[in-house]
Amino acid sequence: MEFQAELVSRFMGALGKPCAWIPWTPSLPDAPIGEWVDGPNGACYLRVREDLGVDGTSLAQRERAFLTWALRSSRGQRDDEPMVRLRNCPARHLVDAVAGLACAEPVREAAASVPLSAYPAHLVAIEWSARVGRAPEPRESADMVKRVTEAYVEASAWQFFASMPLAIASVSRSALCHAWLSLGHAEMDVRGISALAAQIASALRSEAMIDARVAISGVIRTPQDAPAGVAMLELARREALQRATGAAVFGDDPVRMALRWLDDTAKAAFLRSVSAISEEETAHWPEGWGEMASAMVHANLNLSEAARSLYMHRNTLLARIEKLREASGLDVRRGTDAFALFAATALLEGQSALE
Repeated sequence: MEFQAELVSRFMGALGKPCAWIPWTPSLPDAPIGEWVDGPNGACYLRVREDLGVDGTSLAQRERAFLTWALRSSRGQRDDEPMVRLRNCPARHLVDAVAGLACAEPVREAAASVPLSAYPAHLVAIEWSARVGRAPEPRESADMVKRVTEAYVEASAWQFFASMPLAIASVSRSALCHAWLSLGHAEMDVRGISALAAQIASALRSEAMIDARVAISGVIRTPQDAPAGVAMLELARREALQRATGAAVFGDDPVRMALRWLDDTAKAAFLRSVSAISEEETAHWPEGWGEMASAMVHANLNLSEAARSLYMHRNTLLARIEKLREASGLDVRRGTDAFALFAATALLEGQSALE
């Protein structure tokens, strides 16, 4: 959990009041971090992070004022470094940059601050917390992060931040491919990059005793792609936070990412289209339908492989698929149906992740 969220959690805990997190969806006002807005039914919400808020209805006015002061005075809020300020950039501005549309000022400034000496390249962000067992000096932690990371992949440039334990590295596409091949794997693909990021995060914990999160941008092909590059990096970092995982690569789960960018109306319409001919809401479909859809997609519609991944007999999976077909009208043995159900699963998981 990030610094601001941890601050709010500890404050609510000290008061003995529940900390009810809410996803900050486009249906809520685009308020700055630390600002209170009116929610439904008389609720009062505080924006803690770009994608996260908390229900502070139970707090007294002076308690709300304190949280506003604390969040606006926190490290991320008062820091002048562009890559750190990017963390408070609304997701829609990041998506605009990835799409090649006009860039918001924080995205332009972050792109100008990142050293990219070769193309095509990727940006790698490594964020870490206190060392397990004892807290080293910040410089010691930074040196360990650099040393362990470069044991896996050659970085052409490093950028460290005085205000927080964060490092940004520029890695050429060829260096990234070489790192994967040198570990004895086949040719590079998006899953290979994801696995490499996970290995780096694991090595930082086992070798440097540091809890680290690794995010990797999509490929940056030209200098004009730099704003898209930093936006992809930040979206990957937020994806890692959302999934509570140690590593994320922009594009390693495009369905989940794209669905998260939809507004509430589009999400509701999509779910309605998936269940268009079903008499039952998705909540009443056979238990485990989402896991079946995900397994079939990841198994490239191979029924036997999907059954193995779910630790069940092939005939058992067939019977459950038939029950799902009767309930939903969709058959995960067909590519388009499997993808629709897989997307619906990702969307529903994203809606409930912070509840």
